[in-house]
Amino acid sequence: MQFKDFLIFLGEEFEFDTQGITENTTFADIGFDEFDLIELVMSVEDEYAIEVPDEALAGFKTVGDFSAFVCKKTE
Repeated sequence: MQFKDFLIFLGEEFEFDTQGITENTTFADIGFDEFDLIELVMSVEDEYAIEVPDEALAGFKTVGDFSAFVCKKTE
């Protein structure tokens, strides 16, 4: 999976336009709060059959951080 694939998933899952989102966009920039991040993690875990450890969540400051983690786990 690549970043653009992750953006497609993100847009479909949360029903919003991802145009303009870059790897450096923070989750706060797109209006995500802690509950949105938890929902995203659960969706990613279900969709890609991977586990996202709770302690890893604090390290995801940008959309690119989270995308890179998912991309690496799905290789």
